[in-house]
Amino acid sequence: MGSSRSCLCYCFFLVDEDTVFGLMPTLYRKSGPSTLGIIGLLSCLALFALFAPPLTCQEQPKSSHDAARKLFESGKDSEAASAFRVLVADTEKQRLALSKRPPAERSGRDAELLDFYTKILASSHNFLGLIAARHEKFAEAAREFGKVRALQPGFPDADFNHGLALFGAQRFAEAVSPLERALSLAPASSRIKKYVGLTYAEIGRYEDAAKLLEEARPSQSDDPRVLLSLGKSLARLNRIEESRQVFEELLTSQSESAESHVMWGQIFAAQSQPREAETEFRRALELDPKAPSAHFFLGMLSLSTGHLDTAKEEFAAELASHPEDSRAKYHLAFAMLSLQEPKDAIPLLKQVVAEQPGYAPAHYSLGKILLQQGSILESIAHLETATRLDPSKAYSHYQLARAYQRAGRAADSEKEFKITHELERRQDSDPAHTREEMP
Repeated sequence: MGSSRSCLCYCFFLVDEDTVFGLMPTLYRKSGPSTLGIIGLLSCLALFALFAPPLTCQEQPKSSHDAARKLFESGKDSEAASAFRVLVADTEKQRLALSKRPPAERSGRDAELLDFYTKILASSHNFLGLIAARHEKFAEAAREFGKVRALQPGFPDADFNHGLALFGAQRFAEAVSPLERALSLAPASSRIKKYVGLTYAEIGRYEDAAKLLEEARPSQSDDPRVLLSLGKSLARLNRIEESRQVFEELLTSQSESAESHVMWGQIFAAQSQPREAETEFRRALELDPKAPSAHFFLGMLSLSTGHLDTAKEEFAAELASHPEDSRAKYHLAFAMLSLQEPKDAIPLLKQVVAEQPGYAPAHYSLGKILLQQGSILESIAHLETATRLDPSKAYSHYQLARAYQRAGRAADSEKEFKITHELERRQDSDPAHTREEMP
């Protein structure tokens, strides 16, 4: 995910400083202790009383912000993160206290100060997001960038950074909206087109993906993901000859690297050539024992052939190198459930639904196993979420009907059974658990 990291943007702002604090001693020195000097001194004190509170309130956060920024720019991420967190906590307290003041008691300076606090908070959360992304903690980065946009929607690159972090966290469905907003603000940006196209390919919008990736291709073809996702999208659209040409270009343009072998492993797997795919993934791990996604795809190959113990080992190995990989967590839980190991699977599934709240299969799998263990109310919550997120799955409605039945909600249970029977006429139903790619 190095490319995701390098594209994140940052900015900071400077607050204008006043010189009020220098007036009083200068005036006093010039006037001496005369009546005129005393009058001037009192006038200056009144001026100080008028302006000093907001200036004092602004100067300290600004100074702290600048110091934390310098730590960030010098690569001292741990110290910078700690400094920004302290600044956020202190500024939130000041902002909350000011916002609680009755409107009748507020002045124009209060509005300016609230705006100042909001800018300090937005910038601080932005830096916290950048620090998290720099260390590939994309879920954390997404939370921070989400706060930036909530505080200050017009913050530079707020949507792009948020979308890119969600993309890095593999929350592709959630990444679409902020990336699309970013593209609407910069429609000529090939970099943004690339990430919107890559995201479309991940969620199955192959026509839209192919269009944007073709547009981004001339200036972004050094990123192998562009050609890989374009080739896959064209293949899904049955544009086979175009897809073949893209893959041939990819083959000739990429030197040997762990990433290129993972890429070719995916291509072979998509073409139902599991042996060739496994060879590529193994070669990637020889070059880089922590090659992203190599163990994950080996686990998927093992699942497809029913080798559950091997799949479990591969997904665990992926998590050992990349502990935030939600796909690996979900599929490790799937393998554990298939091996009748629910005790270890439940914590993983709870992590996945916390990290990927819009992922229906995780809610379904967690709801089903909780129902089996007798946690009826908790089970219902997850199964209701699963059916809301993806109402087309008969097996989700079936499990929800059973949960309602055990909770004594007869009318709701009957309704869900009817939906189940209707859907079953149109689709095959109920795999034990859903083994799917993350959205």
